Amino acid sequence: MQHGAAVGLLRGQPSLPETRAREKCLSLPIDAPNDRLQGPHGDSLVTTRCEVVRYSALGTGSRSGWVSVEYRWVSLFTSEDTTRGLAARDTVSEDEMVLFAMAEPGRVRPVWHERFETGSHALWRSVTPEIATIGVSVLLSIQHCVNGTGGCSQDFLRRSPRGQWTSVRQAWIDQLPRDLAGRIDHGMRIEVRDLRGEGGLYGPHDPNCCPSELLQVQLRLRGDSLVLRSQTVVPSPTAASQ
Repeated sequence: MQHGAAVGLLRGQPSLPETRAREKCLSLPIDAPNDRLQGPHGDSLVTTRCEVVRYSALGTGSRSGWVSVEYRWVSLFTSEDTTRGLAARDTVSEDEMVLFAMAEPGRVRPVWHERFETGSHALWRSVTPEIATIGVSVLLSIQHCVNGTGGCSQDFLRRSPRGQWTSVRQAWIDQLPRDLAGRIDHGMRIEVRDLRGEGGLYGPHDPNCCPSELLQVQLRLRGDSLVLRSQTVVPSPTAASQ
């Protein structure tokens, strides 16, 4: 189910009034139910409804030029279990994160999205887009957090001054000493605005909750790669308090 952020890029989408994006969900291309849903669902979609949960500016404020919107979809399918009868229904809930770019005053254009199942059968706990301007490029971070204790991961996309999106290679991981890289069990959190990151370093006897040390890194965007500028290992506050 995990994939690169580039899968969610939208090309050739028309712009629409910003008021429309604030008030109503937009139907965007998605995989077929059998390709995206883990929970029970029959072959036929009966009804679907959607609401706009959140509409907020990304980056440096209301004039940043980028907007994140969260949709919530609830769909009724015929029952996957045919023994329940023809009137039985399976309910599927999904969240969708959509990134809009300001196209012109009062209008926005969808440029990226991801729709994911929620509830007891969900793989993802959250999908979070963040964006910042780094030099002449725009850097988009997509963080996926797994349900349970699986931690989080981040993918990055870079938009060039010409408007082209490319995947960003996280070369910094290969630049770490092997003994450090092998101890990052639950991912690193990279702050897209300043490219500072932090994550737990787990020892052989550390529980999921409490890594014994933290890895702190400072990264740099070089072309289509994030490279390592510096690294520091510090004691974890959670381990020190035990």
